[in-house]
Amino acid sequence: MVTTAEAIDYKGKKVEFPLEYAAENEIPDEELHEHLAKPSTERTKRLKARCRWKHASAGEFVEKGVCAGIERMRLLTEAHKASEGKPEVMRRALGLANILNKCTVVLQDDEFIIGYHAEDPNMFPLYPELAYMAVADYLITDYAPQPVEEAREIMDYWVPYSMQSKCEHYFDPEDLQRMYQVSTMEAPGFATGYNSIVPPYETVLEDGLLKRIELAEANIQMAKDKMAEMPWDATKGLAWLDKIDNWEAMILVDKAVIAWARRHARLCKIVAENFETDPKRKEELLEIADINQRVPAEPCKGLKDAFQAKWYTYLLCHAIDRYASGMAHKEDTLLWPYYQNSVIDKSFQPMTHADVVEMVEMERLKVSEHGAGKSRAYREIFPGSNDLFIISLGGTLPDGSDACNDMTDAILEATRNIRTTEPSLMFRYSKKGRSKTKELVFGCIRDGLGYPSIKHDEIGVQQMKEYGKFSTEGKGATDEEAHNWVNVLCMSPGIHGRRKTQKTRSEGGGSIFPAKIMEVTLNDGYDWSYADMQLGPKTGNAEDFNTFEKLWEAFKVQYQYAASLVIRCKDTLRYFEGKFLQMPFVSSIDDGCMELGRDACELSEQPNGWHNPITTIVAANSLVAIKKLIYDEKKYTMKQLMDALKANWDGFEEMRKDFKNAPKWGNDDEYADAIIKDFYEDIIGGEMRKITNYSGGPVLPVGQAVGLYMEIGSRTGPTPDGRYGGEAADDGGISPYMGTDTKGPTAVLRSVSRVQKNQKANLLNQRLSLPIMRSQHGFNVWHAYMDTWHDLNIDHVQFNVVSTAEMKAAQKEPEKHQDLIVRVAGFSARFVDIPTYGQNTIIARNEQEFGAEDYEFIDADL
Repeated sequence: MVTTAEAIDYKGKKVEFPLEYAAENEIPDEELHEHLAKPSTERTKRLKARCRWKHASAGEFVEKGVCAGIERMRLLTEAHKASEGKPEVMRRALGLANILNKCTVVLQDDEFIIGYHAEDPNMFPLYPELAYMAVADYLITDYAPQPVEEAREIMDYWVPYSMQSKCEHYFDPEDLQRMYQVSTMEAPGFATGYNSIVPPYETVLEDGLLKRIELAEANIQMAKDKMAEMPWDATKGLAWLDKIDNWEAMILVDKAVIAWARRHARLCKIVAENFETDPKRKEELLEIADINQRVPAEPCKGLKDAFQAKWYTYLLCHAIDRYASGMAHKEDTLLWPYYQNSVIDKSFQPMTHADVVEMVEMERLKVSEHGAGKSRAYREIFPGSNDLFIISLGGTLPDGSDACNDMTDAILEATRNIRTTEPSLMFRYSKKGRSKTKELVFGCIRDGLGYPSIKHDEIGVQQMKEYGKFSTEGKGATDEEAHNWVNVLCMSPGIHGRRKTQKTRSEGGGSIFPAKIMEVTLNDGYDWSYADMQLGPKTGNAEDFNTFEKLWEAFKVQYQYAASLVIRCKDTLRYFEGKFLQMPFVSSIDDGCMELGRDACELSEQPNGWHNPITTIVAANSLVAIKKLIYDEKKYTMKQLMDALKANWDGFEEMRKDFKNAPKWGNDDEYADAIIKDFYEDIIGGEMRKITNYSGGPVLPVGQAVGLYMEIGSRTGPTPDGRYGGEAADDGGISPYMGTDTKGPTAVLRSVSRVQKNQKANLLNQRLSLPIMRSQHGFNVWHAYMDTWHDLNIDHVQFNVVSTAEMKAAQKEPEKHQDLIVRVAGFSARFVDIPTYGQNTIIARNEQEFGAEDYEFIDADL
């Protein structure tokens, strides 16, 4: 049966909540989301039906036949062996060129946007030059590249050259062993190979690569002219040598990229002229051939050009040159000029708005097929999805006006129609944003996609300005450029555009886990419940903390140790990336690298030093319970607490009840909120801000929990907030612990708004009432709620709108619920592909009902 919200008395009248779509009265709660997908054309319906998803569940690929390919690693190794003795940046360029010149090019039925990053659409590449441990992981599974003996030989070849070997030497083995436990700290990036980037798509679409080659050639000539000046000055002249190497490497790879795209063009032409029997498809293949002959070599003229050039740039930056998660770009702003050419002016590649919606649907399905060769640990923390693909929309333009346009709307319409977990969307919420677009944003949320997630537009702009002040190059974001920001991954903002973008994850990312740090703080730095080893410095046993302040200071020391070590690993990796993992293609499309003759890994013009404390609320709620019950009320001693924790609360049920019922975050509780505010501002953000990273800026917290809250929860013993050992931790950077926010949705906002100082971005998950959101008042309620959120100066929020009845039905009959999508943390996932442990954490979140007090607080127009 279908559930509707109960009527309420509000502002002197009775308000009813009939469903907005009357036809839904006939759809039971248990199957609603299976009726919401509506691909706009027969083609996208077919493409979705045959999509080769790369979802993982508990670290295993869900679809049969998915495996790693060997082609990329083979071709890269062949070039590396042949280029010994050449400058390192040229070796990197020759490696990429060898891959592009010899790799298999893939063309699939029905596609319009073409190209793939492995020899088969069921495959994905591996990256032995990054971390040999991540490759070794695959070789012992059914997903190993074939022949596996050759893959093992390649991996062994790369061991001394890999980032992992180059970096490990500079760390104490004991510290590394602690990191490899992934319980207080994430393993170092040089061992996992995990990465993210913001490619400067704009230069590819606006200039074309032939223009970039011309610029590099002119720079080389200019450098040689300077070197020839008399009298010779070595203090200046020798600096040109590395620059010339960088420009020559850029030219080499750009020519290889053009040739690679034109190989695709030739394939389309051959198929059209020799094999295709459908006249309509034959004509389309010839059109695709023409597009790929022109782009990305030449500037894009129409929207079809732009989609194809963008896709090639994405494959190169995120999968072929090296692995990088994310899909960071401002898609509506980037494509708007080409939308104008094709849809409004019809001056090139004329098409309708409906045609654009179909193009976006096709692009979303291409992304859904994109496989990433992540290590098993990273497959486990993104259950129900391929990887973190996040596109940004909305916000404001550099002149402060609304940035939403008809391209924004086409993206949102297509997203709602095609209903895929990826790519996720982030919407920059400004009160200047037009209502028409916000209604489409709401439509996606109401339909349970879990995205767009919402970020505060003005806070993002201020963050870019603030970080720009610390640029060691003196070229941080200007006031105008500060409006050009996107989410680099699920939460962290960074610049997009022609220069100053993030090139590698060593400028951001990496995680530390306060819940586990709280556990070891109570045990003199020792982990008794999982690793059975010392995980941090010795800061004393809990029984010795005769004041709350001593506990506070001990936690601070443990936290600083973990944060400093993780960021030191990232910066060390960045140092070696600049020397041995250069990215000449990315350098060629960045205006700063092109102008200065510097490599993208080495140059950092705009600092972007975010870092992930995850599971903060378990630690924070624990501090509140300890302060109240041990130090303030003295109902228990610290020894009693430690005895209860060592027993996992077994035999201490009444005591656990007291700790579980102590005030919790997210209820607008002054006692809890005061402690937790200080915890966030003085320790989580304050201690982190003392660190200076590679780019010269301070480090600030961002809560990108992904699925780590499940992993870390399973590795964290019982905690003083009343949680049992092994239970999941909190699911976001600042989200209340599941089921403990009992005072309504606006109480959560009031608590969260108290934390402001030393914060950059913190993830806030909320689960809203499905009957209210799908009612005739749904948009008005959500809109008023968002305006209140904006006024409270909160940086982020995202929503699950899905019923418990449907999630439980999906647990019983998963085959009937393939389109049920939920928001996990910074990503959305197919519910049935999430392990039961994770599914239950979604079900356990409170479905927030709005009461009259909530409606009054947000001043809803009902």
